[in-house]
Amino acid sequence: MLSGVGDPDALRTHGIAAAVALRGVGRNLQDHPTTLVTYARSAPGPLHRNMRLDRLALGMAQGYFFGKGFLTSLPGGVTAFLKSDPSEPIPDIQLLFVAAPFGAGPWLPPFKRGFVDGFATRMVVLRPESRGSIVLASADPARPPHIHQSLLATDRDWQRMKAAVRLFRDLAERPSVRPFVKAELAPGAQVTSEPAIEAYVRASAITVHHPAGTCRMGPAPDDGAVVDGELRVHGTEGLRVVDASVFPDLVGGNINAAVVMVAEKAADLIRGRPPLPPAAV
Repeated sequence: MLSGVGDPDALRTHGIAAAVALRGVGRNLQDHPTTLVTYARSAPGPLHRNMRLDRLALGMAQGYFFGKGFLTSLPGGVTAFLKSDPSEPIPDIQLLFVAAPFGAGPWLPPFKRGFVDGFATRMVVLRPESRGSIVLASADPARPPHIHQSLLATDRDWQRMKAAVRLFRDLAERPSVRPFVKAELAPGAQVTSEPAIEAYVRASAITVHHPAGTCRMGPAPDDGAVVDGELRVHGTEGLRVVDASVFPDLVGGNINAAVVMVAEKAADLIRGRPPLPPAAV
């Protein structure tokens, strides 16, 4: 937009001449919204034990020199892709389990007490309907743009998020999990009504840092597309966009693998390599 590629009306307000009129630039911003349910553990777990400084030093040596031991794994990574409602054709919620409190750190008596152990799960709305935008604050490139996320802007997105909270709370009550739970810390066992859950989500929701869609792919710029099927910016020569902004819609999960795929495809296009034959999957 600073270079004159974007919505001519928006550019004109900042005194920028439109070199290429593409009204879709900066629109269609999407991201995965998330909130968090946290619990105190009924007894300290293996992470707490291994974060004691003497054990931590031994674990670092084991991990660095032999590739084994406690520090070769993160206190997370367990995930689930679920449906907010059985009628959904594909999963629309992701649960990201975090097997440690966010305040966890090394400890060693009597110098530092151990942290209060706990765990949490992030509930992620995978296929949001909400759309935001990115607009210029001024023609000064040193000024950050205005980012309007517009998270949870539709009723359906709200229903999915609240369903995800209820779903994980139900899991936490199952016999296989309940022995590890001392208490629900957030939003708290007293938060049960729809308005109370919504108020908690409003206060705690963030993104999963998967922004995408602001230079979306499409056949023609008239409908808001910015790049064509070969990632070339409409109305330009020698200019491509190769990142998550070309996604027309978000993928139903973490976007890293999809971004790598786009980059590999762009490399083949630039080098003139023929497409790979179809694969049977």
